[in-house]
Order: sequence, then structure tokens, then C-alpha cells
Amino acid sequence: MEWIKKLCFKQIAIALAVSMLIIGSIPSKGLAYVTGSSGIVDSAQRAVDMDNAQRVLESKLVAGKLAQAGLSMTEIKSRLDKLSDSELHQFSSRINSLYPGGDGLGVVIALLVIVILVLVILKIANRKVIIR
Repeated sequence: MEWIKKLCFKQIAIALAVSMLIIGSIPSKGLAYVTGSSGIVDSAQRAVDMDNAQRVLESKLVAGKLAQAGLSMTEIKSRLDKLSDSELHQFSSRINSLYPGGDGLGVVIALLVIVILVLVILKIANRKVIIR
């Protein structure tokens, strides 16, 4: 029984060594690799960024400020079309980080979660809050 294990082990080791030799001898530059769909993703990302930028620029507050600066919507759209993909993405991401209307909903939700946690902890500890 022991000699069968040794024989199988030797055959498996030889097969692995030969397969590694064959795989290692293939030049990597000759392989056809799968490429990503970066062109499709870039065009889709550009469309999302453009929609985001136009949505923010068409809001009443921003449009009023741009009108005071002397820019019309056609001038703004023509300038947005001239931006490269990376510039448009950077502009869109900066717009997203500004929260022009404020992010009050997140603050309210956080405060409610904190109050509920405090009440649950007090209930578990059999404590009462008395307000006079």
C-alpha cells in the first residue's frame, strides 16, 4: 500500500513539474489578455457627470448667481461640452461634496439614532429619566 502512495505521489509531482515548465515557457507578450470596457465606462461616466453638473447648474440659486455673473445657459452648456472627461468628473465630484442645500437629513437621522440608543441603554439598565 505504501508503494502505491509513493508511485502516485511521484507521478503527480512529475505532472505538476512538466505543466509548470510548459506554462512558464510561454512568453507573456504572446498571450491575448482580456481587456476592460474602459471606453464604455468612460462614456457612461461622462454622461452621469454631465447630468449631475447640469442638474446642479440649472437649480434656481446657482442659475441666478451665474446670470448675475453674466453667463447664459447656452454659454455654460458650451463650456461644459468643452471639458475633458477627467475635468468633468472632477467638477462633478466637487459639486457632490458641496451639498448646496445642506445635508440636514443625515444630521437629523444621526440625532434620532443617538437618542434611541440612549433610551434603550437606560431601559436595559433599569434607569429612569425624570425631567422637572
